[in-house]
Amino acid sequence: MGSRLLSVLSVSFALSAFPPDRLPAQSGIVHDPSSVRLIFAGDINLGTRTLPDGIPPDSGRQTFANVDSLLKGDLVVGNFEGVLSDSGWSYKCGPPPDTTAIDSTKAPKPAKKPAVTKKPKPPSNCYAFATPTWLAPRLKEAGFTHLNLANNHANDYGVDARLNTEDILRSLGMTPYGPVGEVAITPLFRDGKMTLVGLIGFSTYPNAYNLLEINHSAALVDSLRGLVDVLVVTFHGGTEGKTAVRTGNGPEFLAKEPRGDLRKWARAVIDAGADAVVGHGPHVLRGVEFYKGRPIFYSLGNFATYRGFNLAGPLGVTAVLQLGLAADGKFESARMVPLIQVPGEGPAPDSTSQARTLINQVSALDFPGSGARLKPDGTVAPP
Repeated sequence: MGSRLLSVLSVSFALSAFPPDRLPAQSGIVHDPSSVRLIFAGDINLGTRTLPDGIPPDSGRQTFANVDSLLKGDLVVGNFEGVLSDSGWSYKCGPPPDTTAIDSTKAPKPAKKPAVTKKPKPPSNCYAFATPTWLAPRLKEAGFTHLNLANNHANDYGVDARLNTEDILRSLGMTPYGPVGEVAITPLFRDGKMTLVGLIGFSTYPNAYNLLEINHSAALVDSLRGLVDVLVVTFHGGTEGKTAVRTGNGPEFLAKEPRGDLRKWARAVIDAGADAVVGHGPHVLRGVEFYKGRPIFYSLGNFATYRGFNLAGPLGVTAVLQLGLAADGKFESARMVPLIQVPGEGPAPDSTSQARTLINQVSALDFPGSGARLKPDGTVAPP
């Protein structure tokens, strides 16, 4: 199937690996896949310079303090909302502050008072997320290995800023994936044996593989299936807000913007070879179902969003997904650890298990017969 890859799109792997039949002769590594433990979290924004008081006062060092013990696995994956940027202006924030035209044919009038250059105040409703680059190490320190950039904020400051974000993440030892041409294939080594894990990100925006094109999505998944042992597909789609906890049975929209027929799409990529599907985008938790024995997590909600994200009600309820897959990608286990996020603080354990209650309710309503059930300890039980 791998030979079909070029007929779909040209893909440059985010992390190169030796094909199983071309390992160095003296490496001592054999391609003998084993089970993997994968950790997934929802939307992440460490802080943004585009909003008043948008930067955490402690340099973000407490953001993950209450959950870093949960972020340990073979791969630890989050959805990074925004770019890493210390300068520049986004089209989402209106015109740049220095747009006044200067007539070079006329001599400027002498100023009565010395001119004072003031730093423009960020608009109070500027939802373009520019995270200062010096906050990026918090992600590595927390345990993240892979960051998804297939979302509606990855291009807030243009392609150059997104590429710079990718470079910074790589320099810190993390793997960005999600933009067109960036598919993560990660070799995991254990006791002289290697397992290849693939990650593909989809969204409804031009910088990423398009989940609105279901046939093309399935063709890409099918093309990559033969290159890896375990293949997980993530997506950023669906309507947003506190009322978005239900997964639509048909196309979803954000205002008039199409955001995917998520049930149809998720099942199509599993038919094409995905071992699991993990979603985000609605900013709330959604239901979990099993399709042909493969799990679909329709949204992990907000995870660590310091400013610019409403955290009222279900918007502040979240969870960490701990997913175990066998060497051939078959489902072995899953647990969703319930968390709560208080505005201005990072995620923390939730003794009331609101996440479990919410997921069980909407899974039963949206997926009768195929919905998962979370046990008291958060273990995901197939139907």
